[in-house]
Amino acid sequence: MMLTQETIHPVEGTCVTPAEHSAMTALMVETEAPVSDAPLYAPEDIGGGLLLLGLLLSPKPPKGR
Repeated sequence: MMLTQETIHPVEGTCVTPAEHSAMTALMVETEAPVSDAPLYAPEDIGGGLLLLGLLLSPKPPKGR
C-alpha cells in the first residue's frame, strides 16, 4: 500500500488565530533526527602509521664494500 499525503483546505467560516495556526503547524512538522554521530571509517587515516611501521620493520639494505 502506498502512503500519500492529502492537502486539506480549511472550511469557510473557521476562525483560527495566527498563534493557533503556528502551534498546529509546529505539532505537524517532524524534525529529522540524525542517523548517527559516530565517526566514519576512513582507511586513509591509518595510511601514515602503516607506512611508518613498514619502514621501521623493513630489512636494512646491504652495506656496500
